[in-house]
Parts: sequence; structure tokens; C-alpha cells
Amino acid sequence: MDRDTLLQAIDQGPVRVFMNDGQSFEISSLKDVAVDSMTAYVVYRDETNRYRAHWLSLVAMTRIEQIAAVA
Repeated sequence: MDRDTLLQAIDQGPVRVFMNDGQSFEISSLKDVAVDSMTAYVVYRDETNRYRAHWLSLVAMTRIEQIAAVA
């Protein structure tokens, strides 16, 4: 995955990013992610409603899927 592809997909609406280890992560908008040439830093709320973050390697992303709404 490259930076521009990821940012364009997120700009079109919420997405689910699938990683090569089987995990997936939901990104609701561009305000919830910072992307450089190698990594996406994704901020999200966990099940206790606390803010958390994940570092996601762009080279480990296998696909992006548009979703209707983030759970």
C-alpha cells in the first residue's frame, strides 16, 4: 500500500484496512490518522471508550474496503 492510495480511500469515507496478519482496523476519517511514507498512525476508541492508537505499516496492508459506518 502507498500513502496516496490510503489517503484517497479515507478521504472518500470510512474504511477498513486489512493487514497481512489477518487483523483489520477501521478508520473513520482523515482526522483519525497520520500517514507518512512508511506508516499510518491510527487513533481509535476502544471498548471502554478510551482513545488508543496503532502504528500500521503500509507495506503490511493487503487491502482497503469502504464501509458504511464505523462501529
